[in-house]
Amino acid sequence: MEMKEQEYMTQRVDDQLNWLEKKSAFNQKRYKLTKAVVIVASVSIPFLAGLIDENASLMKYAIAFSGFIISIAEGFAALNKYHENWVQYRVTAEALKREKIMYLTQSGAYKESAEAFKTFVVQVEGILANENAKWEEVISQKVDVPGAKDDAPSS
Repeated sequence: MEMKEQEYMTQRVDDQLNWLEKKSAFNQKRYKLTKAVVIVASVSIPFLAGLIDENASLMKYAIAFSGFIISIAEGFAALNKYHENWVQYRVTAEALKREKIMYLTQSGAYKESAEAFKTFVVQVEGILANENAKWEEVISQKVDVPGAKDDAPSS
């Protein structure tokens, strides 16, 4: 069974582009949110420390809570790999867009080619296979969460 050009373009290329762009935007927003939380909580610590006097036990709790929030935000950012995912999804989306434009304008490898569509499919599938390989690499990496102890036995 052979897939038609327009069917491939909409069901595979455009579908993957939409998914990558949505995931890139989602991860970018989460990355920036966690970094903003870390910045605000980090800045609050010296400010609150300056307000401590002998009767200000509430300030000590506020400082401790700020440190707690920093650890949680950094932990979520490391665990979910927001930055890595944002960048990787964006890079892949841009590679797909470039390939699609080259094909639609019959430029580069597609110029005067009798097999332009087949070449396009091979290129797109290569980009997507590379994305999958990089995604597997990212999720298999050890996550360093600030404040977490390493469970691996020492040598």
